[in-house]
Amino acid sequence: MPRPSITALSPSARQQRGSIAIFAALGLSLAVILLSIADMGFLYFYKREYQKAADLAAMAGARSLHLSCNTARTTGSTNALQNLGNKRHNAPVIECGHWDGRRDQAFDPTAATEDLNAVRATISGVPPRFLPFIQSHTLTASAIAIANQPLAQLRIRSTLATVNPGQGTVLNAVVGGLLGGSLNLSAGAWDGLVHTDLNLLNYLDALAINLGLSAGDYDSVLNTQVSVGTLLGVAATALQQGGGSGGTANVNAALLGLQNLVGANLPGLQPLVRLGDLLNVQTGTPESGLDVGLNLFQLVQGSVQLANKNCVACANLPINLPGVAGANVRVRVIESPQLSAIGNPERARLAPLGADRIYVRTAQVRTLISVDLPASLGTTLNGLLNNSLVSALTNTVNDLLSLNLAQVLSCLLACDDTREIIDIQVLPTPRLDINIDAGGGRAYVNDYSCANEPDKSLSVPTTTAAAEIRIGKMGTTASDAATKVFSSSSAPSVEPVPILDIGTKTAHIKCTLLLLCTTTYQTATGTWTSNIALAKRNAFAGGGIGLKADLPVASTSTTQVYTQPPAGGLPKIGEAPAYKSVTSTNIVSSLRNTLLGLQLQFYRPTSSGLGNGLGNVVFLVGSVINGLVSAVMTVVNGLLGPLLDPLVNLLLEQLGVDLNKVEVGANLSCSGGGASLVD
Repeated sequence: MPRPSITALSPSARQQRGSIAIFAALGLSLAVILLSIADMGFLYFYKREYQKAADLAAMAGARSLHLSCNTARTTGSTNALQNLGNKRHNAPVIECGHWDGRRDQAFDPTAATEDLNAVRATISGVPPRFLPFIQSHTLTASAIAIANQPLAQLRIRSTLATVNPGQGTVLNAVVGGLLGGSLNLSAGAWDGLVHTDLNLLNYLDALAINLGLSAGDYDSVLNTQVSVGTLLGVAATALQQGGGSGGTANVNAALLGLQNLVGANLPGLQPLVRLGDLLNVQTGTPESGLDVGLNLFQLVQGSVQLANKNCVACANLPINLPGVAGANVRVRVIESPQLSAIGNPERARLAPLGADRIYVRTAQVRTLISVDLPASLGTTLNGLLNNSLVSALTNTVNDLLSLNLAQVLSCLLACDDTREIIDIQVLPTPRLDINIDAGGGRAYVNDYSCANEPDKSLSVPTTTAAAEIRIGKMGTTASDAATKVFSSSSAPSVEPVPILDIGTKTAHIKCTLLLLCTTTYQTATGTWTSNIALAKRNAFAGGGIGLKADLPVASTSTTQVYTQPPAGGLPKIGEAPAYKSVTSTNIVSSLRNTLLGLQLQFYRPTSSGLGNGLGNVVFLVGSVINGLVSAVMTVVNGLLGPLLDPLVNLLLEQLGVDLNKVEVGANLSCSGGGASLVD
């Protein structure tokens, strides 16, 4: 049988066979790659569908959380099944819990029923695979939605409603003084600031960009240290970008005012402050709660006061008092204001003054006024010592007041004697220091009701500002008084201002039989001089009268209840607030009236010398005859009251402190069954 012949392949045939194998391998690899891409796309599709279902389920559950947790779970699960359709998935997991806004511990599924405010939806499943040899994996998606909580906002404001040219001048002096320099803003610019609101959300976003912070990280924006100049400069930027309201003319005037203020580059614009010290935003407040107005005048006022606490040189105010030879006014902010507060009233009412409080306050301001008293006061007081009310002692008083040292220090015979002699001074240091610690008006949320929306209410305990008024001598000079008064926030020490000082000096008289006498006086160093003006003086050694006051001015407290209806009685967040005021009935409106509480202090003699007679007379007058006291007080009140009233009233008004009234604005938005995704 013949054997089959074997035909050798040509080189070209062998090459073709090898090429086919290579292309087959490449094709197979390409197919695997394409299938893998398709598989990855399929996984991405399922992941996206799971996430979308989780988001919608969490939102649906949160919207019904106000009914009950069981209702929220049922609603969320039903929503998830509807959105997943016939896609492979495990049973949806819907949980109720508490979300506190902190990413490291955002959701607590073990929270008590009364603390439930959020729903977490978890969707998982094992999607089908195109490549059966690739191991299947479980995909999981979750979402947290917070039920739209009730939001309340409080604002506290100065009663300054408009700015006229005269007030503009005072504002320049007060604000410029607080900033350590001078300002020259027009009254129109100040008035524009009073009537312009800046959108808080826009402002915070602009500030975040300026500080290089992440957009939307409002907690960081509020708590970052930033200069006052930057705070006000960014406000001008946000205003330019259309973030203000109040009418074109007011907005333009406010913008010019901000630019001029920042451009002044005063020392008080440099200290670092935290915006969160002025605007309190409760942790976890949604972005919608920040879409509110912020009054620009209050922002300027509060920022300047906040910086003043850290600005040692920022206290002098160039304010003159008509009819007063000299007055030095210094102001220091002891406690900065809290202009606005936003948060959940449900959390606030659990601890109204705790960490979640919705609380506002006016500034606590310390003012020192050093006044050079008119010379006429001393003349008038001299006359009062010969008042008919003390007729029984008139001759004694006159004799002692008219003592002639030459007569006192005489000898009938030769003598060599050292003795104390009277040195009477009426109003020896004609300077009066007045310290006023004023402010601390406050308001906070302690209860609310959203049970039957649109009927709603907000309960706000409100207290007017209190004050401590101290009048007397607080230092040897105006500068020394300022150093002592502003050295700490504790109450300064007050000494009486001497009105009648019966002092003594030590004299030495030496006479011969020929009545040739020489008189010398002891100095502070113990040496002797013939010049009585250089002699050491022992103040009040023979007694005297001093003037001082330490008067608490009480505050008034009441609970304001804002309600809706009536229409507009309690607006929603973002709308113009409803303002209510608390007016005091027992607080003095005039320093002139307060001066009626001044006290005369009577000094007993401290020396056994010649001052005793008049000293005991003066003490007796103070103890027995009230008419003299009344006469002295009438003179002091009549002179000081009309001079100090305008200054104090204007000063406190520009600083946002009113001893008679506090105005608080309120807003409340109830949940309305809404929800927002938070994670």
